[in-house]
Amino acid sequence: MKKAMVAVLAALVVVALVPQTLSAGVGVKGGYSWSKFSVKSSEPVPFTLGYLPNVVGGVYFNINLGLLSVQPEVLYTRMGAKYEVGEDGLQWRFDYIQVPVLLKLNVIPVGPIRPFIAVGGYGAYLLSAKGVMIVGGVSEETDMSDSMQKYDYGAVGGAGVAFRLPGISISVEGRYNLGLANIEKDPPAGESMKNRSVMALVGIGF
Repeated sequence: MKKAMVAVLAALVVVALVPQTLSAGVGVKGGYSWSKFSVKSSEPVPFTLGYLPNVVGGVYFNINLGLLSVQPEVLYTRMGAKYEVGEDGLQWRFDYIQVPVLLKLNVIPVGPIRPFIAVGGYGAYLLSAKGVMIVGGVSEETDMSDSMQKYDYGAVGGAGVAFRLPGISISVEGRYNLGLANIEKDPPAGESMKNRSVMALVGIGF
């Protein structure tokens, strides 16, 4: 009996602490990304990598707690890098399903214009990994899947603004993904290759 009373009291306390503004929603998100590897090598890298541009898109779920909100997402994104010499070059195209989970601070939680800051982490699963050589406008692909790790993880940080309209919310944000995993399989001692990307995203929530 005493344990039951304690459980009921605990439940009442939890209910009392949950903000009355608690709400949940779903949405779609898309935009553009620019990715590049962070490479650590025992020997100097003989060339400089550039950013590889590509589209990114997916869905998100938002649990609004008032000043804070929790936002898990499922995104398609391409990581990689490129090296160009005139019209020729190399590209590394690694396609992932990425699952970020963000904690958002809603700087202004009410009103039609709501700026926010977001931090969190991500996990990702590698769908395909290709190396592409471009010579004279002709490209040749090489499958690199066997030499790359299937899973990636890292940290995420960003900021943006949400515009609340009748029935929908439109958000614009910038985001940085800091890969923490060495994505190479069996790398030589002292060597690593980690994903980095910048994203510009637009979301529509319901």
